[in-house]
Amino acid sequence: MLRSASGEMSRRKDLLRLAAWFDAAEPEAAHDLAVAAFGLYGARHLGVAPDPDGSVPAYVSWWTGPVVDVPVALRERGSRAPRGRAAAAEDHSEQKRHLMEQARQQAEAREAAADELRSASGRFDQVRLSAPAMRLLLELLTTALGNARLNKDAHNFLLDGAQTDDVDLGIRLTAWRTPGRSTVLRSVDGDLTADDLTLAVESLAVESASAPAMREASA
Repeated sequence: MLRSASGEMSRRKDLLRLAAWFDAAEPEAAHDLAVAAFGLYGARHLGVAPDPDGSVPAYVSWWTGPVVDVPVALRERGSRAPRGRAAAAEDHSEQKRHLMEQARQQAEAREAAADELRSASGRFDQVRLSAPAMRLLLELLTTALGNARLNKDAHNFLLDGAQTDDVDLGIRLTAWRTPGRSTVLRSVDGDLTADDLTLAVESLAVESASAPAMREASA
Protein backbone atom coordinates (compact mmCIF):
# COMPACT_ATOMS: atom_id res chain seq x y z
CA MET A 1 0.00 0.00 0.00
CA LEU A 2 1.15 3.50 -0.85
CA ARG A 3 -0.25 6.85 0.16
CA SER A 4 -0.66 9.52 -2.49
CA ALA A 5 -1.88 13.09 -2.32
CA SER A 6 -5.44 12.01 -3.09
CA GLY A 7 -5.55 9.21 -0.53
CA GLU A 8 -4.62 5.53 -0.68
CA MET A 9 -3.57 3.71 -3.83
CA SER A 10 -3.72 -0.06 -4.15
CA ARG A 11 -0.81 -2.05 -5.60
CA ARG A 12 -2.81 -5.29 -5.60
CA LYS A 13 -2.62 -5.73 -9.38
CA ASP A 14 1.16 -5.22 -9.40
CA LEU A 15 1.66 -7.59 -6.48
CA LEU A 16 -0.43 -10.30 -8.14
CA ARG A 17 1.66 -9.97 -11.31
CA LEU A 18 4.84 -10.23 -9.23
CA ALA A 19 3.45 -13.27 -7.41
CA ALA A 20 2.77 -14.95 -10.76
CA TRP A 21 6.37 -14.32 -11.79
CA PHE A 22 7.60 -15.90 -8.56
CA ASP A 23 5.30 -18.88 -9.09
CA ALA A 24 6.65 -19.54 -12.56
CA ALA A 25 10.31 -18.78 -11.83
CA GLU A 26 13.11 -21.24 -11.19
CA PRO A 27 14.88 -20.93 -7.81
CA GLU A 28 17.74 -18.83 -9.16
CA ALA A 29 15.39 -16.55 -11.06
CA ALA A 30 13.21 -16.21 -7.95
CA HIS A 31 16.24 -14.94 -6.03
CA ASP A 32 16.89 -12.38 -8.74
CA LEU A 33 13.24 -11.29 -8.63
CA ALA A 34 13.42 -10.80 -4.84
CA VAL A 35 16.54 -8.70 -5.20
CA ALA A 36 15.03 -6.58 -7.95
CA ALA A 37 11.62 -6.13 -6.31
CA PHE A 38 12.49 -5.78 -2.63
CA GLY A 39 16.26 -5.47 -2.37
CA LEU A 40 16.29 -8.76 -0.43
CA TYR A 41 19.61 -10.47 -0.89
CA GLY A 42 20.44 -13.89 0.46
CA ALA A 43 20.22 -13.84 4.27
CA ARG A 44 23.10 -16.18 4.88
CA HIS A 45 24.45 -14.41 7.96
CA LEU A 46 21.32 -12.73 9.31
CA GLY A 47 20.39 -13.15 12.95
CA VAL A 48 16.98 -12.04 14.20
CA ALA A 49 15.86 -12.10 17.82
CA PRO A 50 13.17 -14.78 18.16
CA ASP A 51 9.66 -13.98 19.24
CA PRO A 52 9.57 -14.61 23.02
CA ASP A 53 6.09 -16.11 22.74
CA GLY A 54 7.01 -18.63 20.07
CA SER A 55 10.41 -18.87 18.42
CA VAL A 56 10.79 -20.55 15.03
CA PRO A 57 14.01 -22.53 14.34
CA ALA A 58 16.23 -21.17 11.60
CA TYR A 59 15.84 -24.34 9.51
CA VAL A 60 12.05 -23.93 9.15
CA SER A 61 11.12 -22.93 5.61
CA TRP A 62 9.07 -19.81 5.01
CA TRP A 63 6.77 -22.04 2.98
CA THR A 64 5.82 -24.21 5.97
CA GLY A 65 6.48 -21.73 8.78
CA PRO A 66 3.97 -19.57 10.63
CA VAL A 67 1.99 -17.17 8.45
CA VAL A 68 1.08 -13.53 8.97
CA ASP A 69 -2.56 -12.83 9.65
CA VAL A 70 -3.63 -10.39 6.92
CA PRO A 71 -7.09 -8.81 7.23
CA VAL A 72 -9.59 -9.96 4.60
CA ALA A 73 -10.26 -6.41 3.38
CA LEU A 74 -6.57 -5.88 2.69
CA ARG A 75 -6.06 -9.31 1.17
CA GLU A 76 -9.12 -9.30 -1.11
CA ARG A 77 -9.71 -5.63 -1.93
CA GLY A 78 -6.43 -3.94 -1.03
CA SER A 79 -8.31 -1.67 1.37
CA ARG A 80 -7.35 -0.80 4.91
CA ALA A 81 -10.52 1.15 5.64
CA PRO A 82 -12.45 -0.30 8.58
CA ARG A 83 -15.77 -1.91 7.71
CA GLY A 84 -18.78 -2.92 9.70
CA ARG A 85 -20.10 -1.52 12.89
CA ALA A 86 -17.89 0.59 15.11
CA ALA A 87 -17.13 -1.07 18.42
CA ALA A 88 -18.96 0.28 21.41
CA ALA A 89 -17.01 2.66 23.62
CA GLU A 90 -15.50 0.88 26.57
CA ASP A 91 -17.03 1.76 29.92
CA HIS A 92 -14.35 3.01 32.32
CA SER A 93 -16.74 4.10 35.06
CA GLU A 94 -15.77 1.22 37.36
CA GLN A 95 -12.07 1.96 36.90
CA LYS A 96 -12.66 5.67 37.57
CA ARG A 97 -14.64 4.83 40.70
CA HIS A 98 -11.84 2.57 41.91
CA LEU A 99 -9.19 5.25 41.30
CA MET A 100 -11.27 7.89 43.05
CA GLU A 101 -11.79 5.60 46.03
CA GLN A 102 -8.07 4.84 46.13
CA ALA A 103 -7.22 8.56 46.02
CA ARG A 104 -9.74 9.26 48.81
CA GLN A 105 -8.22 6.56 51.01
CA GLN A 106 -4.71 7.91 50.42
CA ALA A 107 -5.83 11.44 51.30
CA GLU A 108 -7.50 10.21 54.50
CA ALA A 109 -4.36 8.26 55.43
CA ARG A 110 -2.19 11.38 54.99
CA GLU A 111 -4.60 13.47 57.06
CA ALA A 112 -4.52 10.87 59.83
CA ALA A 113 -0.70 10.84 59.67
CA ALA A 114 -0.65 14.66 59.93
CA ASP A 115 -2.90 14.54 63.00
CA GLU A 116 -0.62 11.93 64.54
CA LEU A 117 2.47 14.10 63.97
CA ARG A 118 0.77 17.15 65.48
CA SER A 119 -0.15 15.20 68.61
CA ALA A 120 3.37 13.73 68.91
CA SER A 121 5.27 17.00 68.40
CA GLY A 122 7.60 17.78 71.29
CA ARG A 123 7.65 14.17 72.50
CA PHE A 124 8.83 12.18 69.51
CA ASP A 125 11.13 10.13 71.72
CA GLN A 126 8.15 9.01 73.84
CA VAL A 127 5.80 7.76 71.13
CA ARG A 128 6.06 5.20 68.37
CA LEU A 129 4.76 6.54 65.08
CA SER A 130 2.86 4.53 62.54
CA ALA A 131 4.48 3.82 59.16
CA PRO A 132 2.40 6.47 57.28
CA ALA A 133 3.22 9.11 59.92
CA MET A 134 6.93 8.31 59.74
CA ARG A 135 6.92 8.53 55.95
CA LEU A 136 5.17 11.90 56.09
CA LEU A 137 7.60 13.18 58.73
CA LEU A 138 10.64 12.18 56.68
CA GLU A 139 9.06 13.73 53.58
CA LEU A 140 8.54 17.04 55.40
CA LEU A 141 12.00 16.92 56.98
CA THR A 142 13.67 16.37 53.62
CA THR A 143 11.86 19.35 52.13
CA ALA A 144 12.63 21.54 55.15
CA LEU A 145 16.35 20.78 55.05
CA GLY A 146 16.31 21.46 51.31
CA ASN A 147 14.80 24.89 52.00
CA ALA A 148 17.28 25.70 54.78
CA ARG A 149 20.37 27.87 54.66
CA LEU A 150 23.48 27.41 56.80
CA ASN A 151 24.62 30.52 58.70
CA LYS A 152 27.86 30.40 60.69
CA ASP A 153 28.08 32.30 63.93
CA ALA A 154 31.09 32.57 66.20
CA HIS A 155 30.83 28.97 67.39
CA ASN A 156 28.83 26.72 65.07
CA PHE A 157 26.48 26.47 62.14
CA LEU A 158 22.82 27.44 62.51
CA LEU A 159 19.97 26.23 60.37
CA ASP A 160 18.16 29.27 59.04
CA GLY A 161 14.73 28.81 57.53
CA ALA A 162 14.61 25.00 57.90
CA GLN A 163 10.85 24.94 57.52
CA THR A 164 8.20 23.56 55.19
CA ASP A 165 4.43 23.82 54.97
CA ASP A 166 1.84 21.42 53.60
CA VAL A 167 -1.19 23.56 52.89
CA ASP A 168 -3.41 20.60 52.02
CA LEU A 169 -2.71 18.95 55.38
CA GLY A 170 -2.52 22.22 57.30
CA ILE A 171 0.79 21.45 59.03
CA ARG A 172 4.22 23.01 59.27
CA LEU A 173 7.51 21.34 60.18
CA THR A 174 10.35 23.38 61.63
CA ALA A 175 13.85 22.06 62.26
CA TRP A 176 16.73 23.83 64.00
CA ARG A 177 20.19 22.88 65.09
CA THR A 178 20.66 22.08 68.78
CA PRO A 179 24.28 21.02 69.44
CA GLY A 180 24.53 18.18 71.90
CA ARG A 181 20.87 17.28 71.68
CA SER A 182 19.40 14.64 69.39
CA THR A 183 15.87 13.77 68.36
CA VAL A 184 14.90 10.10 68.31
CA LEU A 185 12.11 9.25 65.86
CA ARG A 186 10.51 5.91 66.68
CA SER A 187 8.19 4.04 64.34
CA VAL A 188 6.89 0.54 63.74
CA ASP A 189 9.42 0.23 60.90
CA GLY A 190 12.42 1.18 63.05
CA ASP A 191 14.08 4.10 64.84
CA LEU A 192 15.95 7.09 63.42
CA THR A 193 18.21 9.40 65.43
CA ALA A 194 18.70 12.96 64.18
CA ASP A 195 21.87 14.22 65.86
CA ASP A 196 22.04 17.89 66.89
CA LEU A 197 18.57 18.50 65.48
CA THR A 198 15.23 19.39 67.04
CA LEU A 199 11.92 19.07 65.19
CA ALA A 200 8.52 20.61 65.75
CA VAL A 201 5.28 19.96 63.89
CA GLU A 202 2.42 22.43 64.29
CA SER A 203 -0.76 23.56 62.59
CA LEU A 204 -0.49 26.34 60.07
CA ALA A 205 -2.97 28.29 62.18
CA VAL A 206 -0.31 28.59 64.90
CA GLU A 207 1.68 31.83 64.69
CA SER A 208 5.13 31.45 63.20
CA ALA A 209 6.57 33.04 66.34
CA SER A 210 6.04 29.74 68.16
CA ALA A 211 9.22 28.27 66.66
CA PRO A 212 11.57 30.74 68.45
CA ALA A 213 9.67 30.09 71.67
CA MET A 214 10.21 26.36 71.27
CA ARG A 215 13.93 27.00 70.65
CA GLU A 216 14.15 28.88 73.94
CA ALA A 217 12.28 26.13 75.76
CA SER A 218 14.57 23.55 74.19
CA ALA A 219 17.64 25.49 75.28
